[in-house]
Amino acid sequence: MSTWKKSNKSILQNLALISQVGIMMLVPIFGGVLFGAFLDRFFGTSGIFLIIFVLLGVGSSFRNLYVLSMQKSREYQKGESPSTYVNKYTKEQEEIQKKTKND
Repeated sequence: MSTWKKSNKSILQNLALISQVGIMMLVPIFGGVLFGAFLDRFFGTSGIFLIIFVLLGVGSSFRNLYVLSMQKSREYQKGESPSTYVNKYTKEQEEIQKKTKND
């Protein structure tokens, strides 16, 4: 495999991780804003539920990021980076192709 393909995979893996982090931060906060605004309209309050649920969304976002970072840290310590899974899959596919050519 050429170095360009390896670096391209690494770039795509990092881009996927960054996208995952962004989504994991935005969804709870945005959900908190929507749910808090809905409850404020429903009960006729002046923003107390919005503040509460935005703070819960922010806390949830940071908790999700902490869990993800601990998970990735354990994977990298074990040597189980995303590239190792890609390499295992490509090796398996090459073996399958060799077997089908020999048969």
